[in-house]
Amino acid sequence: MRNESGQSLIELMVSIVIITTALSGIIAIFPYIIQKNVRIQMQNQEINIAQNELEELRAHRYFSPELDALGGVNGMVSIKAVNNFLVRVTVKYIDPKTGVSPETYPTEISQDTGLKEVTVSVKRKDNVGFQTNLVTYFSKARPGRG
Repeated sequence: MRNESGQSLIELMVSIVIITTALSGIIAIFPYIIQKNVRIQMQNQEINIAQNELEELRAHRYFSPELDALGGVNGMVSIKAVNNFLVRVTVKYIDPKTGVSPETYPTEISQDTGLKEVTVSVKRKDNVGFQTNLVTYFSKARPGRG
């Protein structure tokens, strides 16, 4: 009997087919991973833009023109472009007791409810992807001194 310590050509070919099949499955996932990574980067940009806009608004006082809520039943809406994104800021009065817009929406500053809801929405100009919304509230009341 011969001592066969090596591999035959058939065994070698079978192992190459198995390895190739496994690698082709892994390689097929790469475009999906790259696409997902691009979406996450776009969403991170949207969130950063929305956070920056919200921080700029939070630097203003309750009665500043940037936080004007008079303008219609849905409050005041302003839209601006930042890079490849559109930023929409909506400021509206909220009834402090119910947490929703009052039935008779204020038409002048003397009817102020004392609470404003500010929503910052960011979306790509080409309408690809999702919209990011951040909401915060501004109160006319000053916190107590303790």
